[in-house]
Amino acid sequence: MTVTYYIGASIALLVCMVPVYALLVKYKRKYEAEATVTYFATSLFGQNTIDDILWDVAKNCIRQLQFEDCVIYLLDEERQVLVQKAAYGPKNPVRFEIKQPIEIPVGEGITGTVALTGKPEIIANTSKDSRYILDDEQRLSELAVPVFYENRVIGVIDSEHHRKGFYTTAHLQVLEKIAAICGAKIGKTLVEEKARRQEAEVQHLQRQLAEFRLVTLKSQMNPHFLFNCLNGIYNSIVTGEVEKAQEYISSFARLLRMVLVHAEKNFISLRDEMDLLQYYLKIESLRTDHAFDYSMEIDERINPEEHYVPGMLIQPFLENAIWHGLMNKHGERRLHIGWHYLGDNMLLCEIVDNGVGRSEAARIHKSGLKTGSHQSKGMQLCQERVELYKSLFNTRFSIQVLDLSDADNRPAGTRVEIAFEMDPEGYEIPNPKFQTPG
Repeated sequence: MTVTYYIGASIALLVCMVPVYALLVKYKRKYEAEATVTYFATSLFGQNTIDDILWDVAKNCIRQLQFEDCVIYLLDEERQVLVQKAAYGPKNPVRFEIKQPIEIPVGEGITGTVALTGKPEIIANTSKDSRYILDDEQRLSELAVPVFYENRVIGVIDSEHHRKGFYTTAHLQVLEKIAAICGAKIGKTLVEEKARRQEAEVQHLQRQLAEFRLVTLKSQMNPHFLFNCLNGIYNSIVTGEVEKAQEYISSFARLLRMVLVHAEKNFISLRDEMDLLQYYLKIESLRTDHAFDYSMEIDERINPEEHYVPGMLIQPFLENAIWHGLMNKHGERRLHIGWHYLGDNMLLCEIVDNGVGRSEAARIHKSGLKTGSHQSKGMQLCQERVELYKSLFNTRFSIQVLDLSDADNRPAGTRVEIAFEMDPEGYEIPNPKFQTPG
């Protein structure tokens, strides 16, 4: 009676312990799965490359899930194929290497179908699925989950097992969470890589712009110009033209000071730009014994004190108009600079001369009859500088050079139209700053 009792009690106890044990196993697996997801969610976040992320999934997450095999694919969008990037199991005999990696076209095989549809699949028996693609060896069950970034598939996590019906909905749920975190990590890494490339490009453009400012300074203060100015001052003193010498020295000193003060600035006030051009035109007029007349006007809607423009951008066009257009002409020579407001914060600088025109100036230059020994390259530099401004400051610029003609269709000069966006705030347009998600 006692023995029977104890046997019955033991059996009853065992019967009670079985579901308890099963429950403990279930909770243990659930805990391990949650721990795996938690680990991956916090591991090296924001500090890895895309390869680091994928190998972290393969080596740490998949291993902790006790899968036999797992391969992670990334989508090559240009070729529309899935490329094996990381693996756990037989496909990974050596650390961070994949044995005989393969590529799967989107839409082919189970993995390719998941990439095409964006829907995960559990295959209980691969031998009965015609889509199954044999890689390193035949396995009887498969689980494939898509990896999304910005609502598009960028990869697939694919796992296989030798046993039929191995994968469950619990496996699917865990792998979907890992795939979601993986997509977020990859997306963050892509944004950071793009930001680094953009920042490097901005720095390169800034260096180019600094070089162009130096070249522009050298173009405006070239040795020929400096020598001619000093020689003109000397001749005025020798010939007793004291007032002309004083005017020469005053204008030359003011121009030189303004050029040096503003040489490192991208934008200066419109007032400073106009003053700089006035001094330059006065010097050129003195150098040529007032051989040409010049005028400058500004639209009453523009406040030159409040609006900022690219510094020293206009002067090379004036130099070109004087020495290649006006100085090759006989008779009356006129140069006019107008500043017009176009609306939408756009400013137009219009430079009009009644010189010989571009075709005749080119012919004179080709035949060796050009005026002066220095041919300005400032216009080409300005064009290149404008392209840099457009790229670096994301601002609007345009330069047009138009040939003028009279009633008889003969060359009657040149008009240059330089349109650009003003900075109404009174400070330099800031450099772009690229921010990555926090």
